[in-house]
Amino acid sequence: MADSQSIQGELQSQVMAALWRVGSGTVEQVREELPPRYQGAYNTVQTVLNRLATRGLLERKREGRGFVYRPRVTEAEYLSGSIRRTLAGASSDARQAALASIIGGLRPEELSELEELARQARDRRA
Repeated sequence: MADSQSIQGELQSQVMAALWRVGSGTVEQVREELPPRYQGAYNTVQTVLNRLATRGLLERKREGRGFVYRPRVTEAEYLSGSIRRTLAGASSDARQAALASIIGGLRPEELSELEELARQARDRRA
């Protein structure tokens, strides 16, 4: 994922989170899914959706007089790409410390799920 595909700012984050929750929607549908403090003007939400589409994070399909927006990447794909980009320039020690800190903050059931996902990833590599 290129840097042009990064989420910039809280409103873009909230818009993407809304679309990841609902799967797809029109400007008004996305606006209704936003927390009250982010339910700004229709035009503001439309501008954010169009910018995210231009940068490749959303696909936009005309339906009737408007557009329906849909994420082009899953939330997990976006997060893993962001983490990879963030860690790419760090030293090995810093990467390991950061990942250990994240893993150390997981609840036991999350840790069990992560261990299973890691096992599956190892199996795919073999």
